[in-house]
Amino acid sequence: MKTLLLSMIYLALTGQALLAATQAPDRRILLSEDFNEIEQYTFSSKAVNDPGIQLARGAGPDGSDAIRVAYVGYERGSQRVVLRYPLEAEVEAATLSFDVYFEEDFPWTLGGKLHGLGPKNPVTGGNQRQADKWSARIMFKQDGKVSTYLYDQDQSKKWGTGQSTRAPVFKSGKWHHVDLQVQLNDPELANGFARILVDGEVVIDTQDVQFRGVGGENTLIQQLLFSTFHGGNQPDWTPRTEEGEPATVYAFFDNFVVYEGIAE
Repeated sequence: MKTLLLSMIYLALTGQALLAATQAPDRRILLSEDFNEIEQYTFSSKAVNDPGIQLARGAGPDGSDAIRVAYVGYERGSQRVVLRYPLEAEVEAATLSFDVYFEEDFPWTLGGKLHGLGPKNPVTGGNQRQADKWSARIMFKQDGKVSTYLYDQDQSKKWGTGQSTRAPVFKSGKWHHVDLQVQLNDPELANGFARILVDGEVVIDTQDVQFRGVGGENTLIQQLLFSTFHGGNQPDWTPRTEEGEPATVYAFFDNFVVYEGIAE
């Protein structure tokens, strides 16, 4: 009975997000993927052809298909599982939604990256910030805390910046529904924002962000940044066995939707 109730609550949350995306007239769908049909030249086909990703039949939150990502530990965290996929339009505001299940006893270590949104030429990996480049991603952190992870126009910073929750949000062995809302700034102002919701609740709201320093089509939101791994770039980020050796651990993902705009 408890399991049925939890399933009903979960489906209600995901259903609300999908309704917000599809029913409102300004919620244009820019990407939608549930992995139930793997068609050529789609995000799903690109994903399942990545060596770090496997199709997981029946493993989704509603019993449908999902994907499983392997986090293969090594000396700088875990192997990077990174894909970029174009959206169907370039927009100034968008919401990325997806479901995630971290396996039982998932080792958070110091944390790692989760997915996000970017322009034509996103900047990540400690590379030089430029006026037409930015990125907005999510981080899981120690004990399951959550953080925004943003490459903005602050040239004094090498790595991404953001805000973290004070308390854990993600729990291993449980499906979570995640939304990342991104509103770009006017190029000359720091008036953009990135907001993270988990299971329908706002957990982080990072305001006054200058994502881009110039305008133009190339700076608009136009790519899904599928990006997940432990790291960081030091051994403390590495998932390990009880014997201290680098371990391989797993998380499952399903129901990716990117839509234009931000639901109120």
